[in-house]
Amino acid sequence: MFTLSDPYRNLPGGVSPYPFEYNPASPRFTLPAQVFGPSLDFVWPKTYQVNVSVERQIGRDISVTASYVGAFARNLAAAVDDNYPVIGPGATAANRNTRRPYLPGTIAAANVLSSIFSSDYNGIQMSAERRGAHLSGKAYYSFGRGYEDVNFQGNGLPTVQSSLDLAAERGRTSNDIRRSFVLSAVWKIDYFKDARSALRKLAQGWTLSTIVTLQTGTPLTITSGQDRNFDGITTDRADLVGNPELDHGRPQAELIEGWFNTSAFALPANGTNGNSGRSIIDSPGTRNVDMGLFRDFDLRGRTKLQFRAEATNVFNIVNLSNPGTNLGAPATFGKIRSAGNMRRIQLGARVSF
Repeated sequence: MFTLSDPYRNLPGGVSPYPFEYNPASPRFTLPAQVFGPSLDFVWPKTYQVNVSVERQIGRDISVTASYVGAFARNLAAAVDDNYPVIGPGATAANRNTRRPYLPGTIAAANVLSSIFSSDYNGIQMSAERRGAHLSGKAYYSFGRGYEDVNFQGNGLPTVQSSLDLAAERGRTSNDIRRSFVLSAVWKIDYFKDARSALRKLAQGWTLSTIVTLQTGTPLTITSGQDRNFDGITTDRADLVGNPELDHGRPQAELIEGWFNTSAFALPANGTNGNSGRSIIDSPGTRNVDMGLFRDFDLRGRTKLQFRAEATNVFNIVNLSNPGTNLGAPATFGKIRSAGNMRRIQLGARVSF
């Protein structure tokens, strides 16, 4: 502990390190020192993209497209601790720096930026488009899977559970959405030109637009919440001891209290890595419908009044948020405690002249 009046109490000798004057004959370090640098065989990443499409026109107004899309990255870089602590009798998190193979107690983590990782995505994408004066729209569907050797989707350089078992890090990308469907449409109500005046004035000239989104969830990783392999990092994964899948067609009250089978996970034994993989549980998906309705009213001369009504999540669908994934927090583990935005409606008017 330290206070603002004595912030350097725990440093060697209790002396402030500033100002620091470098003396080659007597360098001063706070040991154990961490080391970071690029690997001697570091190479820049490469990406390869493949896209094959087939398009067909159906009639005068409709076109459909089917595509295969591939994206492959090689020589991606992440930090690997080449001075990773060795597990042995008497190992604890506190003595990890004395268990390192190179200069124990002097050098701590020796993180080497290594360009040895890769990622792969393969997907099928299909779309249909209709063009018309009254009704136009586009539907889009994709089915794909993305995998990567370590989690590159977070902030900064990715971390691993153990630098001695990098193969265990390969899994689905954390933003991988396997199936996605999006429909957008605009309907211009312009059918009442010959109707009686009252009906024409009431119904003519409105425009209705909508966006429908249906998506499966993104993958989640189950963590133990503890440093079970005694390397000083508390993001170790849990052990998988059963089938984590539960029926997601159950009543909502049951879903929010148990999105997955929590008894399928256990704490790893001391000194071991969690045997569950990354990204093995799917989070809840998304269902959403947004709608808009607007019309221009002619006023005097060139003056126009536009009325707009817009609604997000117009059917007030409950989109559950992610469940708790930390085994060390039993109050929230496997449970869902929040949801997406409820229906929102806004009205507006604009005068142009």
